[in-house]
Amino acid sequence: MPGRRRRSVAVAGAALGLVALGAPPAAADQPDPPTLPAATVGCVGPSPVPAGDRISWPLARLAPQQVWPLSRGSEVVVAVLDSGVSGATSGLTGAVLPGRDVVSGGRARADCLGRGSALAGIVAGRDGPGGTVFGMAPEATVLPVRVIDGQRRVTPKALADGIDAAVTGGADVVVLGTGVPADSPALRAAVTRATRADVLVVAPVNDRPSTVAGQPPQVWFPSAYPQVLAVGGIGVDGRASQPAAKEGGPDLLAPGVGAVVPGPVGSGVYTVDGSAVAAAYAAGAAALVRAYHPDLDAGRVRDRLLATAEHPPGVPVGTVDPYSAVAAIDPEAGARIVRQGVTPVVVPVAAPPDAARTRARLVTAGIVALTLLVAALHTVRRGRRRNHPDRSPS
Repeated sequence: MPGRRRRSVAVAGAALGLVALGAPPAAADQPDPPTLPAATVGCVGPSPVPAGDRISWPLARLAPQQVWPLSRGSEVVVAVLDSGVSGATSGLTGAVLPGRDVVSGGRARADCLGRGSALAGIVAGRDGPGGTVFGMAPEATVLPVRVIDGQRRVTPKALADGIDAAVTGGADVVVLGTGVPADSPALRAAVTRATRADVLVVAPVNDRPSTVAGQPPQVWFPSAYPQVLAVGGIGVDGRASQPAAKEGGPDLLAPGVGAVVPGPVGSGVYTVDGSAVAAAYAAGAAALVRAYHPDLDAGRVRDRLLATAEHPPGVPVGTVDPYSAVAAIDPEAGARIVRQGVTPVVVPVAAPPDAARTRARLVTAGIVALTLLVAALHTVRRGRRRNHPDRSPS
């Protein structure tokens, strides 16, 4: 991976960064962001809900802030293949390259649908207005590639051309926001070329219900190709948020509901769901790994993400664990790194995830502080007894 360098981070500094991670401000009084609308007529406008200081459930679940003392995705280019990425997107200032429109030509720095901007915000969003955290890898660079036409259509040729454009544009990771239900020699060849060029391709599995009752969804491409990291979504309960196809199912899971993302214009935020959202979170984790381990090729980055994934009992497909993926010493041996200060919990669906995590951190911090205070007082009292052995208790 030419042009990138490993960030030298002292172990003590990394530990300090983990300990210093504070609980996010409560956002209980903030209105819920609207769902990103489907722009059937005209373009998506600004959201009326400001960003505020909220942290979405997916980011609370993945906790990328705990990885940032080690890696923030610096010098990694992530290509986002969807509807383009708006240059006016909040939280992506200075992070977006001109890109390319493989459908109608030109650049891809505009986004009428808002989809590509949302995915880019998940991958590499900087801190937004009011301290909102959007992205997994806030120092990564986004290369937008438009593969969706004005009628919201996508073809195998557009996806193939988009992957080739991403490789030519210097991408280290490619994330697609969609797929097609038919295999294509051109698309398969483009994925092969990307793999040979040391580019990791991440794609969502089909999360659209089958048109035939009782049948699984159709297989999507390119996620069904073996070289591609196929990603499916999970809900707040940790379960897959959509049924898997018999073939071409996910290799990895990531949060696929409740993502808070910047709008294509303005400073407001929307929410988005779907397997494309999950793929974007996985691509952000891949960017963190590629920045910290520049010696690993795309295949080994893929293997590392899979080997360090969380595997609850009885769940065949693991959920991405960004911290373990970056910090694990020997992921091939199946050893996962447990994040300091984090105890796995089952998050009730009815409980607000952000508030629950905030309360848990505050309670834990209070217990630790109280323990340290008691120990300090005990030490002081013992010291006084040693200095005044004849003093009787009053």
